[in-house]
Amino acid sequence: MVFLLTGSLFILCERNNEDFTGTYCLNLQNLEMRIDQNGTDVTFSLNSDLLNNGSGTISGDTLIMTAYTSGSELFSARLLFEDNRNSFTGTFVILNSEGQSALEGILNGTKGECAEYDIFTKGIPQFAEKNFTQLNKIEKISKFRSGFGHSYTDGNETCRSMKHYFDPFPRFRDNNIVEIYSPVNGIITSVVNDGHGASIGLKNKEIQIKSADQPAFIFIFFHCDIISEAIASGKSVQAGELLGYARLYYEDLQQYATSFDIAVSVNTPAGMRLISYFDVLNDQVFNEFVSRGANARSDFVITREARDASPLQCDGETFLNSGILENWLTLN
Repeated sequence: MVFLLTGSLFILCERNNEDFTGTYCLNLQNLEMRIDQNGTDVTFSLNSDLLNNGSGTISGDTLIMTAYTSGSELFSARLLFEDNRNSFTGTFVILNSEGQSALEGILNGTKGECAEYDIFTKGIPQFAEKNFTQLNKIEKISKFRSGFGHSYTDGNETCRSMKHYFDPFPRFRDNNIVEIYSPVNGIITSVVNDGHGASIGLKNKEIQIKSADQPAFIFIFFHCDIISEAIASGKSVQAGELLGYARLYYEDLQQYATSFDIAVSVNTPAGMRLISYFDVLNDQVFNEFVSRGANARSDFVITREARDASPLQCDGETFLNSGILENWLTLN
């Protein structure tokens, strides 16, 4: 689904007559933003249901834009374009209904379309060569399209969790005990604050990594305490490189999160799709799960047909029920 953002362009000097029109590949999940300029009007569109209607103004080389997310949170960004309009960089923040930061980080864009991979005709390549955590610390894993956590979809399906939660054994449910690694060689495209623990100054991170071998694929890690400021947007990483540790306890809430999660997105000719982490693991890595009792990759997936036939109920992203299908696979 494409949402449009409209705004106005103010000409401050002769050089500002350069056209902003074009498609830009963003550093967030290979999203593409289309900018169309017509006289003093600028129209923005995003190939995602992330943003609803919004507005923006361009002053010189700077684009200031605001919009509302599909969850009615306020999104704002300030983007500085290069003179040739071939790229931009800037900051963004998403504020919740209380005006607190729910997500914030760096937003970059490069003119041109994002890399694509047609999973519908080619199938899903099994290229991830390292596990993203130490499996001996994990008790159970939620299934793709489960009813655990909150609804997380790619806009083509609704009311289901299209990612995996990894639930450690109770003895490992402390911060800085469960490691998070990069499963591929790639580049960190985004490190953003996800808003958890904000009331006491915690900056819990969401990390996105684009695969070097398969640049249409993005790995997204949630609830991560990064090991250092060197884990930053633009940094190259190697498969198996330590990124940080799972944050599983929030002092401000005085409660355990019990699990941390991973998602995988792919930019296809039909738009962004979320797929199961287990579908991209090579056989050597998946055999680690076989040694813990898994029989097939499908053990970790609720099919779309099965979920559609047994739907969940949602209020926004909040699950109102967990469904009757099994949400978890418990490892041996």
